[in-house]
Amino acid sequence: MSIIKSIVEKLKLKEIFAIVFIATLVITFVPNEWAQKMKIDTFRNTYQTYISLCMIVIGAYYILCIVGWIKNFIWRKTHNWKKMAIKYMKENMSPDEMCLLVETFYDVRNNRFSSSGKIDYSDGRKAPLESKKIIYLASTMGNLLDGFAYNLQPYALEYLNKNLKEGNIQITDTQLSFHLK
Repeated sequence: MSIIKSIVEKLKLKEIFAIVFIATLVITFVPNEWAQKMKIDTFRNTYQTYISLCMIVIGAYYILCIVGWIKNFIWRKTHNWKKMAIKYMKENMSPDEMCLLVETFYDVRNNRFSSSGKIDYSDGRKAPLESKKIIYLASTMGNLLDGFAYNLQPYALEYLNKNLKEGNIQITDTQLSFHLK
């Protein structure tokens, strides 16, 4: 019994499930001639009910895991945050939201957008940008005077810098115009 206990402690639960599932499959579906040669036929006949229950429970767990993985795979393909964020920036982003991005992330000296900046706690323009996964809260450590640190998503940073380089974003001291493509 101590050998089984030490093996169980070293293996993880999923590995134990896999071993038990494969063992129950073999015990259940091995032909009678092979079962007699392996001397498991009496064991199988005696405990077949428990073996089958074990196989059904673990099989259901594996089917649930596979269905969950397929659901997540399809969800990631149909709800791609990068595509949704860029589509929002192209079609629905307001001038106020673009002003926030410029105020927060635009580096005048290098004429490019940087990946991080601070946004005031009470600035409501950040909410749609956060919900569309264009920016994200980089740190919960902040204060009401300086604001909180936010980062541009890497794909949003790349997209904005590309449009800036192509001339689709025009930034002057007094005016901002943009037509993202």
